[in-house]
Amino acid sequence: MTAQIGSTTPSLDQIEDDDDPRIQRVYRRLRMLTLIGALTMGVGFLSVMSVIAYRLVKSSPSAMGPTVRTLSLAPGARVVSTAVDGGRIVVTVETDGRTAIHVIDASSLVETGRIDVAPGGPSAPPLR
Repeated sequence: MTAQIGSTTPSLDQIEDDDDPRIQRVYRRLRMLTLIGALTMGVGFLSVMSVIAYRLVKSSPSAMGPTVRTLSLAPGARVVSTAVDGGRIVVTVETDGRTAIHVIDASSLVETGRIDVAPGGPSAPPLR
């Protein structure tokens, strides 16, 4: 663009980019948006790192040693089988021809149930 004859305002070609107030406003807005974006990304990064650190600190049971419990069995009893299912440990024990199934909570190692299988009771017909 060229300046009109008799006009006192310079044309856009004659104005330095740094001197134009409109361009300075655009630069200020651009700097503000860049700063807001950087701060948002920094807060997000710090929150993700703090969650990771929290989970690492909370989940490490290094201060506690391994939990040791003893399942008391009668003399002459033998463990027939063991199984783990979810949060339970199942131990099948045979004593003098009788079978008992002990259900143990895996996290606390406390016996939560026991099933005594007695021979001679009512039974289902055999499968064919």
